[in-house]
Amino acid sequence: MNLRLLFSAGLSLVFLQATAQTNTVGTIVHNPELTEGGYNLIYPHNQSNAYLIDMCGNVVHTWEHADSLRPANVLYLLDDSDVITTYRPAEYTSDPIWAGGGGASVARRTWDNTELWSFTRNDADYRLHHDVEPLPNGNVLVTAWEQRDSLACIQAGRNPANLTGVGMWSEVVWELKPNDEMGADIIWEWAVWDHMIQDFDETKDNFGVVSEHPELININFGMAQSAPADWLHINAIAYDAFSGHVMLSVPTFNEIWVVDKDNTTPGELKWRWGNPMAYDRGDSSDTKLGFQHHTHWLDMGLSSGNPDLGKVGVFNNRVQGETSEYSSVHTLIPHYDEYDNEYIMDIATGTFLPLDYEWTFESEDPNTIYSNIVSSFQRLENGNNLICSGKSGDTREYTPEGELVWHYKTPLLNAGGVASPVSQGTVLLPFQNLTFRAHRYAADHPAFNGIDFAVGEPIELDPTPLAACFGCDFTLILDSITIESTTADIAVSYTGSYDLGSLTWYDSDFILLDTLTLNLGGVSQGGYTLIATDVMGCSDTLVVTIIVDGINTPEPLVFGVYPNPSNGRVNLVSTSHLSNASVSVYDIQGRMVFSQNDLSNTALDLQGLNNGTYQLVVRTGTSVGTTRIVIQH
Repeated sequence: MNLRLLFSAGLSLVFLQATAQTNTVGTIVHNPELTEGGYNLIYPHNQSNAYLIDMCGNVVHTWEHADSLRPANVLYLLDDSDVITTYRPAEYTSDPIWAGGGGASVARRTWDNTELWSFTRNDADYRLHHDVEPLPNGNVLVTAWEQRDSLACIQAGRNPANLTGVGMWSEVVWELKPNDEMGADIIWEWAVWDHMIQDFDETKDNFGVVSEHPELININFGMAQSAPADWLHINAIAYDAFSGHVMLSVPTFNEIWVVDKDNTTPGELKWRWGNPMAYDRGDSSDTKLGFQHHTHWLDMGLSSGNPDLGKVGVFNNRVQGETSEYSSVHTLIPHYDEYDNEYIMDIATGTFLPLDYEWTFESEDPNTIYSNIVSSFQRLENGNNLICSGKSGDTREYTPEGELVWHYKTPLLNAGGVASPVSQGTVLLPFQNLTFRAHRYAADHPAFNGIDFAVGEPIELDPTPLAACFGCDFTLILDSITIESTTADIAVSYTGSYDLGSLTWYDSDFILLDTLTLNLGGVSQGGYTLIATDVMGCSDTLVVTIIVDGINTPEPLVFGVYPNPSNGRVNLVSTSHLSNASVSVYDIQGRMVFSQNDLSNTALDLQGLNNGTYQLVVRTGTSVGTTRIVIQH
C-alpha cells in the first residue's frame, strides 16, 4: 500500500489513524516475557469437548465426547499422555439425584481419545459428582453423593426440621481400580456416615460433645441452604503421596478436610480448616473460607525443591466484604508432624493451625476475579498465579507482584443449555461461559514427549491474534523524495498482513513532531524518523534524510549488525567511519530505551533490554541509518 506524505513550510503532517479492535474473548492479554508459558486445559460447561490451547488461544488438541454428553467438570492429563476424563448425560431432569456439579462417569482415555476403561454410577443410591483424583498407582479417587432416607437421618441425630421428604445426601469417597473388563472396581471407601457426631438428641445415634471431637462431623451443621438434600456438596478432592492423605473441599461447611488413607488411622479426619464453628470452636469472626473451590496441595506440576511444595491452595469464592461479596485466592501451610502423623492444634483456641493464610491475592477491582461458584487457582513454577473465575469463564495469570501477563476468556455462549463459539468482539455476561477450572501444563510436561502438535484455530470465530502471537511482517519502504521550492514530497509504501494503525514523525533529536515545518532555505535539513504501527501493534521505522543541495535522494548511512537475533551483545560494521556517530535504540512504541554517543567501540551491550524487536538508529552528521534487531536472551 502507498502513502503520500507532504511536508511544507507551515503545513501540518497528514496523519493517518485506524483503531485496533480490543479482544473481548479468547486471548486478550499475552506478555510472553513474563508468563510461565505452556498449554492450558479447559473443559467448559454445556458442550462436549475438552480443549488444550496454547498461550495464543489456538487449539492444539481436543478430547471429544458424544453430543449427548456434557462435562462432569474435570479432565486430568497424565504423564503418559492418557487422560482421566469425566462426563454425564446432557439430560438429567429425571435423575433421582441431581444438583450443580453432578457427574455420572469417569474414564481413562488415550491421547487419541480411545477409551481404556470407564466406571459409571448414577442411580437412586449414588451419583458421582464434581471432582476425581488420579493416583500414582493408576487408580482413581472419586466423590459420590449417597442417598440416606429421612428415617436413617433422624436415627443418626439429624434435626427433622432440616430434612426434606426424601432425606438427604451424605458423601462417600471411593478408590477405583481398573479391571480386565474395561471397567473398574471399588477397592476402598470412606463414608461421612461413619464419622459423625450430634448434640441435638441424646436418644439417637452419634450423641456427644461436638467441641471435644474435631475428628467427627456434626450432622446438624451446614449452611441454611444445605438443609435440603445436598448437605455437604464436596467439590474438590486431592491426594498427597507424601502423607497418604486425601483432601476434600466442603463448601457448605466453609471447611477443608484432610482424611487419612494410607497410614495406621485409615479413614480418620486428621485436619480441618476454614471454619472452627463447624466443631463448636470460635465464632463467625474466625471463619476464613466462603464456599471455597479447588482446595489442593500445590505439589502438582511443581519441581522438587520449589518453595511452595507442601502448601495448600484455595479459591475462596464468597468473601464477605464491607460493601459487597468478593473472591480471593490463598495459600496456607498446615502444621503437620510426619513422625506422629498428626496435625498440630493451637493450644489456646483448640483449633487447627495455621491461624491464618500464608499469602492472599485480592484484586483492586472486586469484580475482576469474583465468582460465587466453581473456579480454580494454580501456583505456577515461576511463582506466577493462574486464576480461573469460573462464573465468567475468565482465566488470568498474574506475576507475584500482581501484574496481569495473560488473560483468556472462554469464547463459548450458553444458549438453551448448549454452548457455541462466539465471534471476536462479543461481550459475554456471567454464567454464559461457565468454566469449572483452568489448568496450565508446562511445555516440557512428560505428557507432551513425542507429541507432534498440529496447531489449529482459536475456538472463537473471526479471531484477531495479538501481536505477540505471530511474527510481525510489517515493513516500511521509502519510494521517493522530491523537493520543489519550499515543499518536500515523500512517497512511502508498506507491506504486511494487517492495515496501518498509526504514524508518528520525529526530528533529528527524536522529538515528536505534531506539525512538521521545513524551512528549506535554512538549517532544517537533516534526518527525520517515521515510525509506523499496524493495527496489531507491529512497528517499523524509516529514517528520511533531507539535504537541500539539489540532491533529492541522498545516500543513507549503510551499516550492519551481527549477530541478529542477539542475546544483547551486538557489533556494528559499516564502510563509513562511525567513531563520531551516535546510536539510539527504540522499542515498538517509539520509546528510546538505549543511547550511546561515542562509537569508537562498535560493540554494544544491549543485554538490559527485554526480549523483543527494536529499531537501532545510527546518526553521523546529516547521515542517518536504521535497522531492525531482535533480542532473544
